[in-house]
Amino acid sequence: MEIIINKGEHRNTLYCKRADGTFTSENLGPEIPNHDIAHFVVEKKFNLTKGFYGNIAAGMTIKDLSNKDIIKNLDSESWLAEIMTRNLQSLGSGAAIIEEYIELVTWEASTMKNIQIPTMNLPQIHEMKAEYDALCKQWKLLPIHGELRLQF
Repeated sequence: MEIIINKGEHRNTLYCKRADGTFTSENLGPEIPNHDIAHFVVEKKFNLTKGFYGNIAAGMTIKDLSNKDIIKNLDSESWLAEIMTRNLQSLGSGAAIIEEYIELVTWEASTMKNIQIPTMNLPQIHEMKAEYDALCKQWKLLPIHGELRLQF
């Protein structure tokens, strides 16, 4: 699936084109791309096929994944992807340090039912953060109407 995040003056657009040619898109707030970038990095790194982008690849729309009634019924892997994504963003913002990532993910996942945490190690977390930082920097440097293109 191709993911395109278009930088707007005040809002941004997330566009996902599936392998079958169908697509979904949605206008997003100005800070949302960092969250979407974190989802991309986490889900790709840990092969999470039922996270945000996996659900979109399977036919859900971005709007579906913003609907509280749909969200509460998502697979536990979707919740894991969200937990891992939020914690990667915490590393990016400096709210947490790499050495805390595994503990934070494990703790948050333990507060929910049936979440299987993948085996993680610090080198993986360092790699993930480096990719996230590089993509966020690439995003920040884009001009208005520029596009960040990712393959999922």
